[in-house]
Amino acid sequence: MDIKETIAGAISDGSLGLSSLDDVTMTAATMTTTQTCVLCILRFFHIPAGPVYLTRSLDTIRQDLDIKLEHPDSNGSSPCSVCLGTLDMALVDKVVSSFKEQQYDASSAAVTVELPKSVYVRQHSMQVHFKSSHPKLSTATPTDLKDVIKYMVCQTLLSELSIANDADSDMRIEIGFAHAESASEHQFLFDRENSSVKTKTFRKRGVHYTTGDSKAAVISELNTCTDEDFVSRFACPPPAIVQPAIIGSLVLKRAPIFIGGRYLKLERNISQTPFFVGERRVTELSVADVVGEPVKALVRCDSYNLVGSGREDADVRMLGDGRPFYLECSNPRTTLIKPDQIRAIEDQLRSNKSPVQVRRLQLIRPEDTSIIREGEEHKTKHYCALVWFSSPLSQDKLAEINAIGKQGVLLQQKTPIRVLHRRAPLTRERRLLGLELVPIEGKFYKLRLESEAGTYIKEFVHGDLGRTVPSLADMAGVAADIIELDVESVSLDFPPALVEGDC
Repeated sequence: MDIKETIAGAISDGSLGLSSLDDVTMTAATMTTTQTCVLCILRFFHIPAGPVYLTRSLDTIRQDLDIKLEHPDSNGSSPCSVCLGTLDMALVDKVVSSFKEQQYDASSAAVTVELPKSVYVRQHSMQVHFKSSHPKLSTATPTDLKDVIKYMVCQTLLSELSIANDADSDMRIEIGFAHAESASEHQFLFDRENSSVKTKTFRKRGVHYTTGDSKAAVISELNTCTDEDFVSRFACPPPAIVQPAIIGSLVLKRAPIFIGGRYLKLERNISQTPFFVGERRVTELSVADVVGEPVKALVRCDSYNLVGSGREDADVRMLGDGRPFYLECSNPRTTLIKPDQIRAIEDQLRSNKSPVQVRRLQLIRPEDTSIIREGEEHKTKHYCALVWFSSPLSQDKLAEINAIGKQGVLLQQKTPIRVLHRRAPLTRERRLLGLELVPIEGKFYKLRLESEAGTYIKEFVHGDLGRTVPSLADMAGVAADIIELDVESVSLDFPPALVEGDC
């Protein structure tokens, strides 16, 4: 159906208010003298968002409407005084081009549009103007400008990149238009004595900001403002503009994907995440860097965040089957990842003899990440430590400590002095589920422990100046300290074990 047929239907059902195509032609022609673009004319004629708005030659639409140009600025060379030029296909092409450059492997996208607030004022101005200049024309709200822009973007994405429009898509395109020339035009609505909206202007880092003047507030004020009051404060029809609106912000973002696994630290002095004191980096390597960088390159994300099932100190090794963790990859361009691509990261770390290794690396569902959080209170850990006593222990004392260890030990642990600057001063009750002390040589012993999550093992050994009760030093009756510590296992089943054919 062409434009004339659509308009003829609107004439027939009375929704347009005009009685003939000649009336439409005359009305459209006079609209152009107010610097209104032909696409906005279609909106005021209530033409719904559809293929006609994708017409790249606006002369075609003018011919269909039999518009004879009389005003020198009405040929489209000046920006529209109503939509501010936001319906320009060049802006649509810019959005699509930006999306194409990022090479997302998405099959759908949800598009949102934010317009300058002055657009709503100018559209209202034109409607008030029509009441006197075109009294027959329906004053019903014209076709929504946002809907038209979204249609133009979505259809271009579909035709050029096969990207379907889906409001529930995990891929979002957020378009924010800006127009400095008319940025404060809506302010008069809030300056009226009977305005129900109170705005606040403040300055931050040399930039002035205004709060309270939301789109909803502008529309609400327009609905309560009489035509007489409006005309006394704002030009009708809206004044011409010199510069068109621009795309002030274009955000392409996708829901994060999650990759889970278990990591091993085969050497000491490796932190779980980058460790800084002020601006100085304390450890050269972190698990997050070693694992996150190849994953980032694979999924082409903006950033990543490693979340572990607890964390060991930088000078503690993580052995056995590793510690459960997941990476949250923000705004990934690639999500169609094959299992062998992820396994290649494991293989590469292994072949490079990296001090950080990973096991069972795989894509996981967002809801699987809750296993890490929920498991914090229930998981147990096994440790192996090299400890020193100020004097060797007698066989009787050794047997006594191991007998206590078999029964389990309930600890009262105050927040350790070494972390008191960043954690609340609390007393935590933790249980040692098993303890075995084996002599090595002289004053050195091997300590094996099984404990609840959240137990401070180093503090249990030396007592932390009495802040952990009882401590191994208390049990031995002599001073004790920990030389080396390894985590040998973390009893949390995460992620699911991979089997052939998993994806």
